[in-house]
Amino acid sequence: MDTKVLLVAERDTITGKLKSGPSLRIKYGVPGYRYQIMTDKFSQSSYIRNITFNKMTSFYMLVKALFLRSQVVNTDAKFIHSFFWTFYRYRKPWIHENDQSPSQIVMNYFKISNGFGEKVVNMLSKILNEAEYTITWSKWAELGFIKDGVSSEKVKMIPLPYEIKPLKHDHKGVNVLFIGRDMKRKGGDIALKIMGKIAERRNDIKMFYIGKGVVNRYKWLEYYSAVSSAFIDNNIFPVSDIFLFPTREEAYGIAALEALAHGVPVVCSKVGALGEIVEDGVDGFVVNSEDEMYDKLIKLIESDSLRTDMSKRALERVSNYHNPTKISMLVKNIYDKI
Repeated sequence: MDTKVLLVAERDTITGKLKSGPSLRIKYGVPGYRYQIMTDKFSQSSYIRNITFNKMTSFYMLVKALFLRSQVVNTDAKFIHSFFWTFYRYRKPWIHENDQSPSQIVMNYFKISNGFGEKVVNMLSKILNEAEYTITWSKWAELGFIKDGVSSEKVKMIPLPYEIKPLKHDHKGVNVLFIGRDMKRKGGDIALKIMGKIAERRNDIKMFYIGKGVVNRYKWLEYYSAVSSAFIDNNIFPVSDIFLFPTREEAYGIAALEALAHGVPVVCSKVGALGEIVEDGVDGFVVNSEDEMYDKLIKLIESDSLRTDMSKRALERVSNYHNPTKISMLVKNIYDKI
C-alpha cells in the first residue's frame, strides 16, 4: 500500500486551481506514495493577487505566516509536504518546498531591507529549520536558503518536472509571445515598448500579449486579458516563435520553462533563477538591459536558422533536465528518509 503524504498548498485565487509547483508534483507523483490534499484556507484575496507586490501585500503575507503558526494541523499521514507560505504548526514530520529563500522574497520582492526585514528573514529561517528538508527548484534559491541560515544539510535542489510539448502550427511572419498577469513586475510595458520599436522597421511581426494591464491596440498586437492554460498550450504556443520575458522581479519563472517545453526560444531578464532555466546563447538569451533585450530579440527575429536551432535545444534541455521520471525519483529519495 502506498504511503500517505499530506500535501498542503495554496490555490490561485483567480483560477481556483492549485499553484503550478504543487500541481506538477501531484501530476507526476512519487512511486510508493499518494497525496492527500489540504488547501490553504487563508490564501490571499483576489484583490491582492491582481496587483503588484507592495506594502499591502507584504504586510498581508507576513501576518499570514505568523497567524498560521498558531494553527495546528493533525493528520494520519506519515508526514507533510507543504508549499510556499503554508507555515502551519504541523504535528508530523514535514518537508517544505519553495521557489525562493526568505531573504529573496522579503528583500527582493517586498523591498523590506531594513532591520525589520532581517528579523522577518531570521524568523522564517528558524521555522524552516524545524522542517526535515526544504526543497527548492534552483541553485540560486538553494544558496539563498543556506545564506539565510537554513541548514545546508536540509536544503535540497530538485527542479520541477515538465514534459515537452513540441506541437507546431504553420504561420506567416514571426510571432513573439508575452505572458504576465502582473504587468509592471513582469515587464509588460517593456515588452510593448521593444515590440513597438521593432514594428517600426518590420511589418511581418505579431505579438501575442496575455495578461492584465491597460494595453493600447496596435495592428501588430493580439491581446488576451484572460485565457485558459489549455488555450495557450493548444493555440498560442504552437504559433509562437519567441517568448519575450522582460520581468523585473522573478523567483523561478515557470512561464519561461513552459515556453522552452514548447520549443520556443526565450529572451529574458537576468533575474532570480532565469539564468538557470534558460541557457544563454543555447536555447535563448539572458540579458542585463532593455537595449540588450532589443538586440537579442532582433537577432532571433532575423534568423530562421537560429530560432530552429534554439527550439531544438530547448526541447532537449527540458527533456533531460526536467524529466518527470528522474525528478520523481529525486523526490522519492527524500521521502524515503522521513
